[in-house]
Amino acid sequence: MKRTEKEEIKRDGAKAVKNSGRGMRKGDAMKNNFLIDYKHCEKSHTVSLVNWRKHAKDSWNENYKHPLLCLVLGKDSERKLAVIEWSVFTELVKGSDYE
Repeated sequence: MKRTEKEEIKRDGAKAVKNSGRGMRKGDAMKNNFLIDYKHCEKSHTVSLVNWRKHAKDSWNENYKHPLLCLVLGKDSERKLAVIEWSVFTELVKGSDYE
């Protein structure tokens, strides 16, 4: 069964952004130093430079948070992917078992 945005936020342990997208505050949720924008799509989702820049700007305006797109794929929300900037990825990997 497809999960709602609210269920995804709870499942991720993130904090929902009140009136997300409608008021001054953008993004769907915040977790640690990330502003998360959930995108539910059954088959695919296109990430363009334009929509990435918009989310990055919203993240910057939200107390310098890093942008994160959470792509929830599949009819039953069976796969989740995180899209982050490469510099943030390398910072996260540095000093870990993945290095």
